[in-house]
Amino acid sequence: MNQNKGRNLKSILIEPFRQIKFGLYMIGISLAFILASGILFWSAFNDQYQQLIAIFNVVDPNELWELRLNDVFKTNAIRIIVFFTIFFFAMFYIVFFLTHRYYGPLVSIERFIDELSSGNYQSRVTIRNKDELQELANKLNKLAEELEKRHGPEKK
Repeated sequence: MNQNKGRNLKSILIEPFRQIKFGLYMIGISLAFILASGILFWSAFNDQYQQLIAIFNVVDPNELWELRLNDVFKTNAIRIIVFFTIFFFAMFYIVFFLTHRYYGPLVSIERFIDELSSGNYQSRVTIRNKDELQELANKLNKLAEELEKRHGPEKK
């Protein structure tokens, strides 16, 4: 179908408000997951160090924080932060990619329906081969062919 060699911002942001809305939902869910994971991480380490405190009878408040925020905690915290940073960027890319694959064809289909409604039966839906909704676009094109046969090429 219609293949673009180069992409510009306008061709990438097909429906920016819908794409952003969907993206914000996904990123919000991801951030909630990251926050919940962070709380669980902190809670697990806190419980673990509470047991160590009980075993070794550490009472100096300065030593309590040194015991909790030791090298093991810092190493694991860095690992988790790196993991969630990668996860966040991967989620952003996936959301952007998926919204482009779904909203692009929807915009083309909306334009096609507007053309058909105005009596232009020669209009056809053109979407990229890799886009979703390819089967729907093919069925709509068959519908346009049938309408063109019944009502002539164009009615204004």
